[in-house]
Amino acid sequence: MFRYHGGGMPHSPLLNPLLELGPRRFSFYPAIRNVEHNEWQFRRVTWSEIIVVNTKSGEEAFIPRASIGEISIIDDPVVIVGLRRELEWRDGAIYPHRRPVIEFPPAMAVNDNRPVAAEPSRLAPVVNIRLEPRRATRTSTKLAVAIMLSAVACLVVADIAWDVRHATVRLSSADDYSSIIHKFGRPATERMNGELQSLSYPSRHLTLVLRHSRYIGTLDAGGRILDSVSLPDGATSAPLLRSLPLF
Repeated sequence: MFRYHGGGMPHSPLLNPLLELGPRRFSFYPAIRNVEHNEWQFRRVTWSEIIVVNTKSGEEAFIPRASIGEISIIDDPVVIVGLRRELEWRDGAIYPHRRPVIEFPPAMAVNDNRPVAAEPSRLAPVVNIRLEPRRATRTSTKLAVAIMLSAVACLVVADIAWDVRHATVRLSSADDYSSIIHKFGRPATERMNGELQSLSYPSRHLTLVLRHSRYIGTLDAGGRILDSVSLPDGATSAPLLRSLPLF
C-alpha cells in the first residue's frame, strides 16, 4: 500500500476531481517515481485523500487531494491526470519528490584568508550535439498548456491544503452516532430525511450524514461531497450523497 507522508499547515479539503471518472483507467503526469506501471483506477475518497489502485500490481496509493491537478479531455489511449508536484514511492509510502542538493566546495579554507589562485583560463572543448526532433502529440501539448495556465493559480491553494489530513478527525463506515458525538461534540442541529440523518456543524462548515445510524459521508456548507465511504454492496456512498437535497 502506498501512503503519502508530508508536512505543512492544515486547511480545508478540496472537492475530489476524480469522482466522475468511475472505473475508467488513467495515468498520472508526471508519473509517480519508483512505480513501474503508470496506470490506475479510482477506488474511493476519504476526508483528505484520493485512494487509487494500480491496475498491474493491485496496490493502493493514498494521494492527497490537493496534489491532483488538471484532467485531460482526451482519453486516447487513457485519461491523463495531472499532479501539481512530483511524488515518489519509497519505503512503502508516497512522499513529495525532493531533488538532491549539490554542494560545491568553498572557494577557500575556513582558517585560511588567502585567496585561491585562479587557474589559467582556457577555452572549453567544442562538442557536437545532435538534437533529435521532438514529437509532440496532441494530448501532451494540451496537457502542458493546461498545467502551465493553472500552475500560478493552483500553487497557493495546493501548498495551503497539502496537509489537511493532519487537522481532520478521520471517520469511516465503522463510526456510529455515539462515536461521532464523542469526536465532534453535539451538532448544532439534527434532521431526519427517511433513513438518513444529518448532523450539522456550522462552525466547521460541514454536515455529517448517517444511514441507519452509521456514517456514510460529509457535505460542505454548499452541499458538495467532501467525503464518502464504501457500502456493503461494494459501491461508494457518493451517488447517494449526490442525490440528497440540501439539509
